[in-house]
Amino acid sequence: MKSLREESDGELFFATTRTYSEQMAQLDTREKLAILADAAKYDASCASSGTSKRDSRGGKGVGSTEGMGICHAYAPDGRCISLLKILLTNSCIFDCHYCINRKNSNVRRARFIAAEVVHLTLAFYKRNYIEGLFLSSGIIKSSNYTMEQMVEVARCLREDHDFRGYIHLETIPDADPELVRQAGLHADRVSINVELPTVAGLTRLAPEKSVGQIEGAMKATKLDIEDGRDARRKYNSAPSFAPAGQSTQMIVGADAASDGASLSAPASSTTVSRYAGSITAPSRQSPMQARYCAQAPAADARTSALPVGLVDALLRLQARRGGRCRWG
Repeated sequence: MKSLREESDGELFFATTRTYSEQMAQLDTREKLAILADAAKYDASCASSGTSKRDSRGGKGVGSTEGMGICHAYAPDGRCISLLKILLTNSCIFDCHYCINRKNSNVRRARFIAAEVVHLTLAFYKRNYIEGLFLSSGIIKSSNYTMEQMVEVARCLREDHDFRGYIHLETIPDADPELVRQAGLHADRVSINVELPTVAGLTRLAPEKSVGQIEGAMKATKLDIEDGRDARRKYNSAPSFAPAGQSTQMIVGADAASDGASLSAPASSTTVSRYAGSITAPSRQSPMQARYCAQAPAADARTSALPVGLVDALLRLQARRGGRCRWG
């Protein structure tokens, strides 16, 4: 009998795919929602304030803070709106050291197909649970394949169901630019995560990702947004492109970058409508856990991370002034 190592690549891929598909088939929609809503909570580019868990089960009280997948965000006009916040899948072919959903992470996996996300969004919307959708995803098969599935969700909602609620899509930097452009045509807001403040940090902790691709995608999106606004001023019938702008997210404290480096990251020179920071908290068995715990006591005040809210506020301030923030 041949060992797995002796099997052909095609046979091994088929066996892996079959096992994955069988696992997905065993999960019902509620189980998928529980897994993929929980996995989406780490994305701070669409975030709500944390609170303690409370519910009214058992006939006591009214309301709950535990609804799966419900988060709050701010619309372009300042309104606080409720969003269905989920991942298309938490499976991923990348192995970013700081990510709970990395390829080698021992977490329970799930995946929605595009039609399931459309159905959930419409069902939640009609019941007045939400006013929109935030959709992100791990990378499955390829960046283009994953981006195609996400764009299909937004396209189906807009064109097939005339959905007029809010949509935020987190795009994939190395996907085909045309797919990213299509995302902006259907979504109110798009986001491209800058991930880490330095090239060295990204190379070491997320080797499959490229600073050049991230910066290029953010700049292209910025130009598309500006072109869309110009066209709308001239022609009322011109399609809008991400009218709420683009946002980004940076992992704070994952590498040795100073606060000054974080505030002067390349993405800070790109116009974004929201700049979010996530404080590093390595999960168990993470490649970063031992190093992070060993280095934490030695961190000095100059290189420790600023509070996330302050990072966001400072970056917003320097963006309004039209320049880079030189601090630290």
